[in-house]
Amino acid sequence: MRESIVCIGKIGAKPYRFPETGTQISSYEELCYYLSRHMVCYLYTLPEEDLLYYIRDELGLDKLYRQLSKLMNPEKDQMKYFSALFREGHYYSEEEIRQILDEYRSLKNAPYPLQCKWMGDLSVRSGRAATALHYYKEALKQGTLEEEEMGAVYHNMAVAKAKLFRFQDARILFLKAYQHGGEEESLFYYYCIIAFTEGLEKAVEELQTFEVTDLLLESFEERFAELDDGFSCTEQAAKQKRIAFLSENQKEEEAETLYHQHVRRLQKNFRTELELDDNLPVLNLPSTTKK
Repeated sequence: MRESIVCIGKIGAKPYRFPETGTQISSYEELCYYLSRHMVCYLYTLPEEDLLYYIRDELGLDKLYRQLSKLMNPEKDQMKYFSALFREGHYYSEEEIRQILDEYRSLKNAPYPLQCKWMGDLSVRSGRAATALHYYKEALKQGTLEEEEMGAVYHNMAVAKAKLFRFQDARILFLKAYQHGGEEESLFYYYCIIAFTEGLEKAVEELQTFEVTDLLLESFEERFAELDDGFSCTEQAAKQKRIAFLSENQKEEEAETLYHQHVRRLQKNFRTELELDDNLPVLNLPSTTKK
């Protein structure tokens, strides 16, 4: 069940889209709700200047626009920016605002590698897999994460790679995640990647090299069967079955054509993320000079 936000102020004729997550808002109340839950995005910067124009032109909050315009320099106290924004429309109580700002202060004082990890986690949840990889790489580059934290970073990097169809990379990263964190969930995802790409027999063979118990292997097999059943009902699975059917019935040329059409359609849907992953741009990373 999704949360509802009661909006009593002006609703913008068009929405504002936050580039970090792709989330859209159309009111002051939605703006406050969004920012209060994404403060980690603004530890080293502030929301883009376009937001100020949206606040003035679409939401009709000219006073707030003037206040925030004076606080746009991220070198100044960023707390003042958010304090002014949250207090203007009385969406949050004073106690709630203090809690939000205290949490923000805690985020700013956290170790830099953890800040990068949290941004990576947020990016994965927002469908920004390629962006997440840059944050995770930055977190690992510092060399100060605990083993458990490194395991979590490698696990989430693997999830991001899988979303970009880099299954071989994902397989290696899930294995690293298990080696560092020791979490069975990472081993299960490692098992799933192999099962999907090379078959169940190969996945079981790989898992047995870890000397897992029969009970754990049975649990993995049951979980994978549930996933496989769910996937079998999707449009993508139907196309793959059609390709396999054509190939098995000596219609190789038709199967190959259908396969390339299928791949191109997937690439089109994920082109932006795939290109980001290939080009490795720096996207709003915190300053790498911070230790």
